[in-house]
Amino acid sequence: MYKGLVGALYVLNIVFQAFLTLLTPIGLGVLLSWLLVTYAGVGGWIYAVLVILGVISGLISMVKFVLTASAGYERLEKEQNRRKKQSGSVNNKNGNDL
Repeated sequence: MYKGLVGALYVLNIVFQAFLTLLTPIGLGVLLSWLLVTYAGVGGWIYAVLVILGVISGLISMVKFVLTASAGYERLEKEQNRRKKQSGSVNNKNGNDL
């Protein structure tokens, strides 16, 4: 569907977003743990709990994002193929060769 630089940038965008989708919950878990330990006096065990929850939620979010992005890519590809077929049939009706 996409060729050359546009295709590479599209893939790079999806990889970057997937990476951020994975890391954001982990970072929030670490930040919340630090705040709880520093200001609320909770024990250091909270780091392990919230980081594990962050990893699990990050993986789930990343998988959902990648599946959604691949479905969107397939939808765009089908739309482009449909447009090519329509423009080809219009050209053939006018007597133009492809």
